[in-house]
Parts: sequence; structure tokens; C-alpha cells
Amino acid sequence: MRAMSRKNSPADEVPGRRERLLSEASRIFALKGFDKASTREIAQAAGANIGLIAYYFGDKLGLYREVMMRPVADVIARMPEADASVPLRPWLESFYGAFLQPLQLDEEALAGLLRLCGREMIEPSAVYQEICAEYIAPRHLELVQMLAQRCGAAEPDIELHQLAFGLVALAHDYWMSADHMEALVPGMVRGPGAYERVLGRLVGYGEALIEHERALRQAAKSDLAPVKSQTSRKARKT
Repeated sequence: MRAMSRKNSPADEVPGRRERLLSEASRIFALKGFDKASTREIAQAAGANIGLIAYYFGDKLGLYREVMMRPVADVIARMPEADASVPLRPWLESFYGAFLQPLQLDEEALAGLLRLCGREMIEPSAVYQEICAEYIAPRHLELVQMLAQRCGAAEPDIELHQLAFGLVALAHDYWMSADHMEALVPGMVRGPGAYERVLGRLVGYGEALIEHERALRQAAKSDLAPVKSQTSRKARKT
């Protein structure tokens, strides 16, 4: 179903109504999942006419796509350009700062986001797969290409993809395991100084991962050097 033209704006459209629909949809989808959530329930919770869902989002699936896209778009908007000319530590501070931003949400909003993402981790929907292909995959490739430059690789390879996933996984676990971490160690991810402490540690861990990859590649080049030298001498003798 296509959204209604903005020229045919419903009489009950008011400022902030779209955001309230998204907020309530995010909460209800997180609690019930896509199939069990109803557009009528979402509209009632937002204090809106159910027709506004069609007006703003087209249909229930369009609303769900917008809900799923919001946290992804928020991270992407804060993400630094994949520029190897920027010193590594400041770049990682911006990189992990973007990923950790949701941890600064209030507890209820963060819990809802974690439930929503958790559902998609267990049962990925076609919507999330589309978002991955359209928005996440291009950023991943840009990250891998930058890592190739930082690690002295001629072109991206599977090990650099593994490094990119590892860098992201460090922050991703704080999204998915925040409640678990907080239950085991209160103050770990919430409370005074928690965000700054986590960010500082992840930056250091990220540096270590990249440096380790550089060292592995440098060692591989050093091991190959004597072999190339011997081959060259043999070629000259013949």
C-alpha cells in the first residue's frame, strides 16, 4: 500500500505525531514481534488515527522498516568517514563513539532497542536483510578497504573482513549484552563515567587488533623475503 500524498494531508495530522507513532511502534514491536503487533494497537498507544500509519509509512511493513532503520541510520550518521589518512586513535574514538551512542539512552528506551535487535538476531526478517544489503554492507566494505590501507595490504582479503567484523563485534556486544553485563557488574555500562570508560577501553582494544593484523602481515613478508632471495640467486645461476 502506498502512503497518501502529502497534498492530501489528514485533518488530524499534528506536529510530533509521526515520532510518537515510531516510538510506540518500536516499543510494541519489541514486546510482541512483527506478527503479533497490530497497527490499531500502535495507533491507539500513540493517540493517533490508524489512517496516519498509511499516510506516513504506507502499511505495517513500511512502519516496521522505519522502526528498524532508525537505530541503523543513527549510527551511520555519526560514523566517521573510512579515511586511512586520519590518525588511528582519533578515528577509533569516533568509530566506537557512534556505536556506543545507544548506551546513553534511558533504560526503558535501551531495553526496547535491545529486545528489538535481539528478535532480529534470532529470526532475521526480510526487512532487516534489506537494510543490511542497502546500508550496512557498503559501510562494511568501506571499512575493509580502509583497513587494507592501514595494514599495508594491496587489496581487501578475507582476513581483513574478519578484522572488520572483530572491530564491530567489540561494540555490538555492548548493545546486545548491556543488561547481562549490568546484572553481573552494576555500573559496567550505565551510571557516571561508564560511557567514557567503555569507549576508552574499546579504542585501545581496537588499536591492538589492528596492530596485531599489521604484525602478522609484516611477519609473513619477512618469512617470504629469504625464499624470494634464494629463488633469485638460483635463477641467476641457471
